[in-house]
Amino acid sequence: MGGSSTQATITMATTTSGPQKQPPPMLLRLSPHIRRCIYLHAGLASWDGRPYTFDLHGRNCGCGDRTCESNRRPQCGGLMLSCRTLHAEAAALLYSANRFTLYYSHRGSLEPLRALTAPSLASLATLKIVLNEASCHSPARFAHGEDCCFADRLEGRRSGIAPGSSCQTLHGAMLSEWHSTAAYLSSRVGPGRLELLLVCDVDHEHERGLEAGKLAVAPLLLLPRLRNCHVRLCKTPDARLQQLAQDVVLQTRRIAAPHLQPPSTRARTTFASLPRELRLRILEYTDLITPNKEVAWSRQQRGYLPSRVVCSAPDFGHCRGPGIHSGHQFYRCWDRHEPGNWRYRPWGGCFCRRYHSAFSSACRCWAPPGPALFLVCRTLCWDAQFVFFSGNRFVVHDFDDIRPWRVPELQPEHPGPGAAATGYYPYERFAASQFLRDVVPARCLANLRFVELVFPPYPHQVWPRTAHAAAQDWWATVDWVRDKINAPALTVRVVVADDMPGDPRMDRVNITYPEGEAILRTYVRILRPPRRLGDDGLAGFYADFILPWSSTRAIKNIWLRGGIICERWKYWERGLKARSERYVMRDRYESLYANGKEEPAQSVWRRLYEQPG
Repeated sequence: MGGSSTQATITMATTTSGPQKQPPPMLLRLSPHIRRCIYLHAGLASWDGRPYTFDLHGRNCGCGDRTCESNRRPQCGGLMLSCRTLHAEAAALLYSANRFTLYYSHRGSLEPLRALTAPSLASLATLKIVLNEASCHSPARFAHGEDCCFADRLEGRRSGIAPGSSCQTLHGAMLSEWHSTAAYLSSRVGPGRLELLLVCDVDHEHERGLEAGKLAVAPLLLLPRLRNCHVRLCKTPDARLQQLAQDVVLQTRRIAAPHLQPPSTRARTTFASLPRELRLRILEYTDLITPNKEVAWSRQQRGYLPSRVVCSAPDFGHCRGPGIHSGHQFYRCWDRHEPGNWRYRPWGGCFCRRYHSAFSSACRCWAPPGPALFLVCRTLCWDAQFVFFSGNRFVVHDFDDIRPWRVPELQPEHPGPGAAATGYYPYERFAASQFLRDVVPARCLANLRFVELVFPPYPHQVWPRTAHAAAQDWWATVDWVRDKINAPALTVRVVVADDMPGDPRMDRVNITYPEGEAILRTYVRILRPPRRLGDDGLAGFYADFILPWSSTRAIKNIWLRGGIICERWKYWERGLKARSERYVMRDRYESLYANGKEEPAQSVWRRLYEQPG
């Protein structure tokens, strides 16, 4: 008995001292809500739900904002290594709540993405891959103080890859690594979860540029259905690369491209067979009509641009013109604030179809219709031209359409002989002459319905005199268009823009009476050629000239004091306007305002002067 009791005691002691189940880590004993708060304190995600941006190479997001929380590093190294359960929770939050970028610079640059575990990739929500960029996507783009689409002024930027160049080996390695990386992702990313941004700027002028673009986007077709996709293939617009980007985005999102659908075998009505009235009505709902029905052209831009005005109202809030503000969604998509976070610009760089060969659901910017619309047939080309030139008003800026008060170099360092007698105007032609003779096709001049000519407030010595080449060319241009326009259907307005609000130039502040008189005589010289159009039955002519002395200190004091003197100044301004319009319209001037008629609404660019300071 004694031996058996001793053996049982030993057996019990051995069993009690054997290996026991370890208790879970302290963090796992906490509630999921408290654990999430700890993860947020560690920097895995933001408290307000706004995603952080992390570079998978460990660099900061490159936004250039020292106060931006996206530049924080998550303090989670020990947390991720504590246990498998905590690692899974933390990784799921980190990769689902934030954005990640990856830049290719050398062999193995995409390795950090392939190093992620399968659960991490399954949680990945937003990923941007930059294989090659020529502008807008440099990590330091905002640090240089440059607007997105003007970053090409920076030095040392790559221009775009193309097969056959001296870097062919590097480019081949890059595309090969990108293909293997996409294949790795394809089996680890869930359908409909990942938003992918791809930038691979190629050389569109190279004979194999399109082939390079196809090689860059081919790996995207290996991936499951994407939640969203943004692709950019060239710094500058190119119709072939643009179409390629659009096709691949629609395919990765499993949206069938319209032109890829099988054609119907049944007989169908073609667009050209429709009545012209119906064709024109349909074309009015295309990009032929700009959002504000106003197109700008300037000497600086040399291209059709939709007129727009900068509004300081955050997040599409209160605005001086609700109708104008709603149109902001069609301009500068890269500069629009994120919904609900008006302090922060979009993080992904520029995928604007207006300036690049790109396609993105975030870009709804207006762009001039491509050549395909005008090359279908002659009938459709003529219909499209009619809708474009008759459905929009055209504002021609003599210098700068973005800041209409800007003037070029006021006076050359070494003026030629007789420059003082002809004026220091630096161009041989007005922008209006270039627009009417070189930009608008001659057969389309009859379709114009409203043209506005805008001049900046040139100093008195810059305005061209009668003997200047620009003044002579202005006469010749008007004579040339007289038999080509439809004068009874055309309205013309000539405007001299005022100074920048609140900041007049010193030559305007200190202008003398004789100098102001010289400017008034210039106004007459500008109006003499259009006077012939008035004789041809011009539908309407309106003028908005500023009085040369409007920015002097004495006049500013009058405006501050108000009263009778202020009303007298307004009377002088109205008199200048009436005399200018009567000069062109002659006896038909009264018909402009008869029976309650009013001047056409101010153009969109004029709202620059209405913005709150």
